[in-house]
Amino acid sequence: MTLLDPDLIQAAAGEGTVGKRVLVFRETASTNDLLLRMGESGEPEGTVVFAESQTAGRGRFKRPWHSAVGLGLWFSFLVREGLGPAVTDLTPLIAVAMSEGLRDATCDGRWRIKPPNDIYGDSGKVAGILIEARSGPRPFAVIGIGLNVNHAREDFPTELRASASSLRVELDRVLDREKVAGAVLAAVNRHLCELGNPQAAFLKIYDRMTREWQASRPALQSPEV
Repeated sequence: MTLLDPDLIQAAAGEGTVGKRVLVFRETASTNDLLLRMGESGEPEGTVVFAESQTAGRGRFKRPWHSAVGLGLWFSFLVREGLGPAVTDLTPLIAVAMSEGLRDATCDGRWRIKPPNDIYGDSGKVAGILIEARSGPRPFAVIGIGLNVNHAREDFPTELRASASSLRVELDRVLDREKVAGAVLAAVNRHLCELGNPQAAFLKIYDRMTREWQASRPALQSPEV
């Protein structure tokens, strides 16, 4: 298996702090856990850790996250600046950045936010977000993202096939994972400067998108995938 190319991801991420340092591992227990340890040891803001496989990936409430080898994007990045009370803004910021990044990467606008932290296509859930913060003299947050990219329907466990989806399932084509990763990181960089601003554009977008979701699919529930 060919690993993700960190140089290609950095180039696609463009200007901005997130993505200036990109690390790719063949396997780790959890990219969030790894980067939390690195953050506690002084790792600088903007470092991104990718893994081709996670043996203990998780979503919210410690639900297990299915991380198929070489098919998705399983990654975490570290943010230090502008936190404090603004850490509560990170979930809507990342959700909006995810939907925008996917739109840019795929030239398709079907990606919707299911509050608080999931991204859906027309056929099911394609991504989830997990944010974990640490306080102290140098507070930081680690943002974990699981994104199903090139899964076929049969690549998901049987119990998830009715609710999970991927970019490939949605668009009926295989995508360049480095370009998708770079587009998401570029969208994150565009919005990070707005962190802590109560009038920020991403908050208005998040509010509109979540209201649209609630109006169209109020009863939809899904497991973590």
